[in-house]
Amino acid sequence: MKTFILLGRTNRLLLLILLTGFFAALSAGPAMAAPPTQVTCGSVITAPGQYVLASDCMGAGITIAASDVHLKLNGHTMTGSLLGNGIMAFNRSHVHIEGPGTIRSFFNGIFLTTVSNSHVEQVTCISNQLNGLTLGGQTTDTHVNNNVFAMNANFGLATQGGSSTSDNHLNNNQAINNAIAGIALNNGSTNYHINGNTALGNSTFDLVDGNANCDDNKWNGNTFVTANMSCIH
Repeated sequence: MKTFILLGRTNRLLLLILLTGFFAALSAGPAMAAPPTQVTCGSVITAPGQYVLASDCMGAGITIAASDVHLKLNGHTMTGSLLGNGIMAFNRSHVHIEGPGTIRSFFNGIFLTTVSNSHVEQVTCISNQLNGLTLGGQTTDTHVNNNVFAMNANFGLATQGGSSTSDNHLNNNQAINNAIAGIALNNGSTNYHINGNTALGNSTFDLVDGNANCDDNKWNGNTFVTANMSCIH
C-alpha cells in the first residue's frame, strides 16, 4: 500500500513538471524573426537574407553577390554620379528587389545578368545615363512588375544586345519619356510575356521587339502609340 502511494506522488510530480514547461512555452509566444540587415550606397551583399535600404544615399550602387536575397528600398532614393549600376546582381538566383523606392543618376538603374527566378517590383528608375533596367545575358524566369522607368537616356527597360534572355515576364510597368524607347527586346530575347504595360512619350518607339515577327514573345494589352512591329499589342 505504501509503495502505491509513493508511485502516485511521483507521477503527480512528473505531471506537474510537464505542465509547468508547457505553459511556460505558451507564454513565451512565437520566436521573433531577426530584423533585416541595413545597407546603403556602396554596400556589397554577400549572404542570403533580408535587407533594407537604411536611408536616402548618394555614391556607388549596391552589389548583390549572393542568391536568396530580398532587398527592400523602404521608400528611399539612391542617387549616383552617372557611373556604375544602382543595383547589380550577376550569376545569382532568387533575388527580390522591392520598392517603393527610387534609383536615379546611375549608368543603369538596375542591371541583372545571368539571374534566374527573381523579381523587381514597385521601383522607380529615372534619369539614368543608359537604361532604367537592363536584363543581361542568360537572365531567365524573372518577373519585372509594377515599376516606373522614366526619362532615362536610352531605354526605360531593355534586354542587352548580343545576348540571349528568355522566359521573363514584364507586366504593368510604366515606361515614360525615355530618350530612345520605353521597352525594348533585343534579338535573342525569346519567350517573353509583356502584358499591361504603359509606354508613352518615348522618342523613337514606345515598344520594340528585335526578333522577326516577335518570335515567340507575347505582347498583349499594352498601352502605347508607336511600335516597330505589328505583332506588338
